[in-house]
Amino acid sequence: MKLEAKRIKRHMVRTYEFWQMNLRILVIAEDQKKVLEDFEDKLPASDSGYLAFAYLDNELRIAFLGTSDDETDEYEFFDTKEIFTIPASAVPTLLVRLVKLNAELAENAFIQQAIQEQANKALPMSTLTIRALDSSRDPEIPTRLRAFRIEDEKKIQELIELDAMRQAALEEAEEKAAAAAKKAKKAKKRNREELEEAAEAAEDEIEEVYEDESLMLEINIADELAKSLETLWVYDLTPANNGAWRANLEANLKGSKLKANDLVHIELRFVEREDDEIALVFVDPEAEVEDIKIEVSSHVATRLPWRKAYELECLENHDFHETYYLGRNGEDSKLFNKIVADIRHGRLDPAMYLDMVQKEDVSLDFSRELYRCRHCGDLHVTRRLRLVTPESTMSEPYYCPKCGERSSQVKRVHIASLNCPVCHRPLDMKPEKVWYASDEEDDSILLEE
Repeated sequence: MKLEAKRIKRHMVRTYEFWQMNLRILVIAEDQKKVLEDFEDKLPASDSGYLAFAYLDNELRIAFLGTSDDETDEYEFFDTKEIFTIPASAVPTLLVRLVKLNAELAENAFIQQAIQEQANKALPMSTLTIRALDSSRDPEIPTRLRAFRIEDEKKIQELIELDAMRQAALEEAEEKAAAAAKKAKKAKKRNREELEEAAEAAEDEIEEVYEDESLMLEINIADELAKSLETLWVYDLTPANNGAWRANLEANLKGSKLKANDLVHIELRFVEREDDEIALVFVDPEAEVEDIKIEVSSHVATRLPWRKAYELECLENHDFHETYYLGRNGEDSKLFNKIVADIRHGRLDPAMYLDMVQKEDVSLDFSRELYRCRHCGDLHVTRRLRLVTPESTMSEPYYCPKCGERSSQVKRVHIASLNCPVCHRPLDMKPEKVWYASDEEDDSILLEE
C-alpha cells in the first residue's frame, strides 16, 4: 500500500508538542534504526524503515505498526496482534515525518482502538486543545496539571496584578531600549566627533532602562504563586455546566474530606502576556462541582440550504462521473439524530465540546456540502456542522478521507468551474436536480422528477 500523504520535513520527536503528534502516523526512515537500538530485540524485523503511530495514553506513546519506505511511501502493516509500544520520551532524538490519518489508515485495528479510547474521554480530551494551559502541564503527562489551592484570594489577586504591572513595565522598557538603539543608529550618520558621545549616551539609557531588578525576564507568575500558595496536582480537567470546570485530585487534600481521585471544582484564570496568555489552575474545595450534561437543538436556519443534486463528468477521463447530493431535507431529523449519536460517542471535534457543555442555548446547524482537498484535490461530500450560540459560532474542521489533509467547502456557485481531480481538466456539469430523503430507509436519496 502507498501513503497518500503530503511530503513534509522530518523533525526530532522532542521538537513536536503532544497535540501535534497525537493520533498521527509516523514515518521512520531506515537511517533512524540506530536510534532504536535499545529496542531492537523487541521490534519486528524491517528491511526498510518503520510505520508507527503516536497517541496519548496518559503519556505520549509510539506504537510500531508496520514497515515503510520513506522514499517511495510504500507501507505494510505487521501481520501480528502483538503491538510493541514505547514512550515518546524514550526516543527524543528520533527523526520522524508526521502523516495525518486517512480513511484507509484508520481501518487498522490498533488505531481504531486508540481513537475509541480517546472518544470515550471526549470531555477531558477537549481541554487538551486549550493551549493557554500548556505551561501548567506535566511535560510527561499532558492530562496532569499543576494547580493551586484557593486559600488567600487577596494574595492571588495581588500576584496577578503585580504580574500584569511587570509585563507592562517590560513592554515599556523594551520600547525605550528600541528607541535608544534607533537613536544610536542615527548618530552614525552624524560626524565622527558626535558619534562616540551619542553612542555612550544611548548605552547609558539602555542600562538605565533595565536597572530595576523587578523587570528580570526570569519572573514566572506560576512560580510566585507556588511560593505563596499550596501547590497540588489534578488530572483529567473537564468542562462543566455554567462555565465551570472540574478535575480529579491526584492525592488527598489536607484539611478537607477530599481524597485522591475525588472530583473538585476548578477555576481557570487567564493571564494576558506580551504575545500570548497563560491559564492558571485553582482548586476550590468548598465550591460545588457542576454537572457535565449536554443539551443541544437543531438550529432553525433563516433559509434552508437548498436540496440540489450536482452531476459532474470528466469528458477527458471517462472514469470520473459522480453525483453529489447537497443541502438537507427540511429539518432532517435523521441526520440530526446521527449527529447527537456522534456527540454521545465522542466523535465530534474536541474543541466543540467546550461550548456544548459550558454554554446555554446551543444549537447545531448542519447540511451536506461538497468539499475539495487542499492537497490532493479529492472531491467528497460530508456534513457541514456549525455550533451556534447567542455569542458565537464554531465550525467543525474537515479532512480529506483520501490523504487526511484539510478540505475546504466548495460554494455552490463555484461547482460548475471545478476541475477533474484525476486529470485536472474542466468538468462538465449536468442540469441541477432536486432530491429528497426517503421516509422508509435511512440513507436513501431520491431525485424529484
